[in-house]
Order: sequence, then structure tokens, then C-alpha cells
Amino acid sequence: MRVLVVTTLVVAAAAENFYRLPSPYTYSCKESRCVKEERSHAREQRSLEQCQLTCGKYGSLWPQPTGEVQLSPETVHFTPRNMKVTKLTVSGQKVSEMLEEATRHFTRNIHFLHPDFPEEKKRPLTKEHLANINIGGYNEQQQQQQFSQQTENKPGDINEHNTASAIIHTPKEYVKFSPFLKERSSPRIERHRVNIEITVTSPEDKLTLDTDEKYTVDIQTAGEQTQVKIQATTYYGARHALESVSQLIAYDDVNNALQIVQKATIQDEPKFKYRGFMLDTGRNFYPKEDLMRLMDAMSYNKMNYFHWHITDAASFPLYSNRRPEMAYYGSYSPRKVYYPEDITEIVQYAKLRGISVIPELDGPAHTSAGWQWGEKEGKGNLVLCTGKEEPWFNLGTEPPSGQLNPVNPEVYNVLGELYSDMLQYFDPEMVHMGGDDVSFKCWEGATEIKEYLASNAREPSTQQYMELWNLYQNNAFSKLQEAAGQAQNITPIIHSSSFASQYIDKNSYIIQINEAATDKIIADYVNKGHRIILSNQDQWRLDCSGSIWVGDKTQNCAQDIPTWEHFYNNSPLDILYNLGLTNARSDVKQQTSDVNPRDLVLGGEATLWSSETDANGLQAKTWPRVSAMAERLWSDPTLPVQGLDTTQKRLNTHRQRMVFRGIHVDPIQPEYCMQDESACYSQEQYLARSTIPA
Repeated sequence: MRVLVVTTLVVAAAAENFYRLPSPYTYSCKESRCVKEERSHAREQRSLEQCQLTCGKYGSLWPQPTGEVQLSPETVHFTPRNMKVTKLTVSGQKVSEMLEEATRHFTRNIHFLHPDFPEEKKRPLTKEHLANINIGGYNEQQQQQQFSQQTENKPGDINEHNTASAIIHTPKEYVKFSPFLKERSSPRIERHRVNIEITVTSPEDKLTLDTDEKYTVDIQTAGEQTQVKIQATTYYGARHALESVSQLIAYDDVNNALQIVQKATIQDEPKFKYRGFMLDTGRNFYPKEDLMRLMDAMSYNKMNYFHWHITDAASFPLYSNRRPEMAYYGSYSPRKVYYPEDITEIVQYAKLRGISVIPELDGPAHTSAGWQWGEKEGKGNLVLCTGKEEPWFNLGTEPPSGQLNPVNPEVYNVLGELYSDMLQYFDPEMVHMGGDDVSFKCWEGATEIKEYLASNAREPSTQQYMELWNLYQNNAFSKLQEAAGQAQNITPIIHSSSFASQYIDKNSYIIQINEAATDKIIADYVNKGHRIILSNQDQWRLDCSGSIWVGDKTQNCAQDIPTWEHFYNNSPLDILYNLGLTNARSDVKQQTSDVNPRDLVLGGEATLWSSETDANGLQAKTWPRVSAMAERLWSDPTLPVQGLDTTQKRLNTHRQRMVFRGIHVDPIQPEYCMQDESACYSQEQYLARSTIPA
């Protein structure tokens, strides 16, 4: 009889075109996993999203916090119209403006949680897009007045601002598309208020390796009000805190409302200073909007450095005010150029999302396009070995071949002008100088190099080519420092190589290591006192998941395609430990110095060389594998086998959240595994679960 009644109700209700089937299931948390069960007639329904928010020590937080975490098992419902940042206590106008923009982005993401929010409206808001916004029926002035009435100000704080000023300057176009404004919930839910207070004590607004990124979050609910308190030393910590708060919120389809964890405490800070991603825009061009979407996705994973490999031998899309010839001759087309205003917009967009942009001007190898105008202007050959007379594979590692002419003084004058423009556009903390894949075969056959060696009574040899490389690097470094002047302190990064291990000053450079995680060269750099960034090509190289193009990629890519688990398990400190630096996970310092090896590992960086990738495949190729690396670098968790089991379920939830925010992320399991987190496991995970005491 009961089945007949339920069936009749479902069929009758489904006749209405607005009706959606109710779910017969409820979810309970068992051993840190959400388990699907059929709901009994009298049992209260608990949604999957509610279970995911509160199940397990870390709920749906990603990356895993490093300090104390307490999450209550209950949630409270509210509508985003009633979520307000009621007070900002900051110590600088710049930080206040940045926080106002961060809270706008936070609120936008909250609206995106509704399953019916239009996908096409989740795009990044570029300057061109904002200029054409038609706000239509949305009355921003009315929204500002409503907010101002609900914002409390207390005298005597350092410097207080409310977010109304952010609404004045930033069109909230997304609001008019939000389904939350078109549909109402119950009166009880409509009455509930969520108020956010943010305190930032430092006026620092530029991210550096020394920036304090720690934060605390405290959530308390009493009656019809939930109070969220965020405390951080810097803007960047507060931004991370907002990201964590957003991960304690989910949509509830049963009530057509949002829900937030009723009570929560989080204390958090990253284990590694550098949590980066490198994208190559020289081989294939990426539109500005796609780079901005990449910054969004990185911020959702608390990553903080974007290494922009902006040029390569194939193209030179960077517009230089001082040397416009470079993009004129070197870009794929006039439409595929990053102009100064594009770059500064991307840099500012990234900064607001807690990310510093590191520009790279590669050299002496990987140069060709854009440098071919030298002879026309009486500056001689700026670039050699461009493959006009010989096949590329006799000159370099991939087409097109090309290498800067280290014995032509004009090369360094042009480099100085390019560095000056880059420092003006990016205002960077670090600049990447390349230094990979230098071909001695190129210099061996170049007439200019032969004449230079002969005039200096030198015989062609590997050692002499090393000295030529050193000549180039010293001159390029001098031009970079000259461009920086006294006002900027710029640290160069260079790829690991036999040259870097022999010639590079450990106090002046940072070494980016691309070798495999088992390569002893890693320990050699650390033992010599070099600061390093790990980009192990067998673990953190993204383009190895595609087909094999031409050149040396076949040799450099690992046989096994790196999965999200490879990205997750590649621990920088475990690498040092396995290479014999056993004090990497202790407080014991090196015998030969007063530095612990772990202090020399700044962090890590995933790399995506774009021979076979462009904007169409960027997101799916990157995420969620880089999300896995992001947690490794933020938390560096030491987990048993069963720990990875629960990591996977959090990554599933985080992946779904990124999709709601407009990021095209590949799934790591069927959706079935999200709906019953106890059902999908490997044989090893099953055996590990069976050993856990009940």
C-alpha cells in the first residue's frame, strides 16, 4: 500500500512541468565516509552535501589544514542574500580594497553553488566584459543601502571599512542570474543571517616567499544568526580563510538553500612557501580569459605562484614597448599578443587571488621567433641555428631550433630592454631566466662562435661551450639587475643542468629541478646549499599524459602516465629522505652548515609544456591532478594507505565544487562513488580498512 501511495504521488506531481523527483535516500557518516541508505518513512532526510561537509575530520576542506580543525556534525540553512561581510578591520587602504574585491569573488562563488546557475555566466570578468555589462533590472544602489543598514561599525578599531564600497566599484552582474533570487525557501531559512568579520593586522599587500599566509576561522551559531570570524596577519591569509569558509558551505536541494557548518574552528598555514604552476604560452597561445580562469582554479587550491613561460622559439607573444619588433616578427598573429594592459590585468587578477606571477624570458636556448630582425637593423645575428640550412634535430631538441648568440653584445642590450619592460609590467619578486636544453651542437657549427673561439686562441670543446654559456648567463644576469636598479630586489630562477650545478651562485639564484624524483642531483644541490623548487618530470609534468610529439619528449616523459595519486604522493621531503638526507623530516641541521635540508626546499611546481595543448584542453589536463599536488605542498600529509582512501573522497567533493565554479575538471571516479563513498575501493584499501579497529 505504501509503495502504491508513493508511486501515485510521484506520477501525479511529475505531471507538473516544474516538478523534480524527491530523493528516497539519506546519507550517514560511517568511518569518515558518506554512506547512502534508503530513507525510512519517519527518518529525517540528510542530504549528500550535508554529509560531505561534516563527515570525517576535515569534511570537504581542500587542501587539508595543517593545524587544529573542529567541525560540528550539523549544518544550518540560509540564503545568500543574508550572507554579509559586516566588518573589515585592517591596517591599510590597499589591503581594504583588496579584501573588498576578495569578498565579492567569494560571494560570487557562493551563488555559483546553485545547480541552475547559468554555466556561461561563470566566466572571469575581464575589463572588456565589464565595459559591456548591462546591469538591467539589478538595482545596485538599493543593494548597497540594504547592506549598509546591516553593517555595524565600532569606533576605535585600526581602520574599519564595510564592503559597500566594493559594490559601488564592481558591477555584480552575476546576481541578476542567480536562481537564489528567483526562488524562495522557508520563512525560517529566509530569516537566518550569516555575518562575517575579517581582521587583518599587516598592511603588506605584495606576496613574497616570506609572506605570512596563516589564518584562523571560527564559526558559531546562536538562534537565527551564524557568526564567522576570520583572523590573519596578511591579506593572503585572509583570502585563504575565505576560501576555507566557502568550502564549509554547500547547496541543499531539499530546501533550495545554502547550508553552512553550524560550528567550526580552523587553524591553518602552508608547509611550503612555493606552490606553483608553469604554463607555456610560447608554443600555443592562450587567451587572457583562459589565463584568468586558471588563476581562479589555482586560488581554489591555495596555490600561490604562476610561472608564466610566456615566450619560446616558436613564438614571441609578449609586446615590448621598448622593442615592439619582438612581437611584430615573433607572434603568431596580431590577435595573439599579450599587450602591457593585458599583462597588468592578469597580474592584478592573480594578486587578488593570492597568486604572484613569475615571468620567464628563456635563454640562451628556446629562442628564435621575434629575434630575426637583428641583421636588418645592423645589429648582426641575434639568434643562431634557426634551421635554415640544417634539419632542426642537428641543432636543438625540437622544432623550431634556435639559440641566442652569446658573442654578440647587441643580444644583451636587447635583453636589458626586455627585462625593463617585464619588470614594469609584472613588478615581480622573481624572474625565470630559462637555462634548459642548451645545444652545444648549435654553437659548434655556428660561424660566429668559431670565429670568436679562434680570435681568443681557444679550441672548440665542451669546456669552452660551458664558458660561453657562463658568458651569456653572467651578462644576462647583469642586465636583469641593471633593469631592476635599486628599487627592486629580483631573484632569478634557472633550470637545473650540468651548467647550473657547476657555475650558478647558490646565494643569487633559485634552482628549478626537473629531474626525476630518484635522481641524486637533487641531493647534490641541497648539499651544496642551493634553494630549490621541485618539478620532477616523472611526477609533476602534465604534458606527458598526451601523445608524443617530436624531439626529446619521448626520453623525458616517464613510461607511466602520472595520475592524481602520483601528484599527491610526490613529497619533496620524502624525496630528500630517500636520497640520504634523513634529517629532512626532523629538526637536525646539516653537519656542514646550520641549515636543515627541508629549509632549502621552497616547494614545488607542476609544469605544462604546450606542444600538444592549448586553451581547449588546459583545464581537463590540469585538474584535478594539480589539486592533488596543491594539497601535498600545502599540508604535506603523512598518511597510511587507508588515509589515501579518505583523501580520494575529499578530492571527489572538491572536484565537484570546482565544476560548480565553472572549472572543467576531469572526474577521478564514477559519480556512483561520490554517492556511496564506502563502495569504491581497491583491494589494498579494503585490506587496510579491515585492519582498522572498530
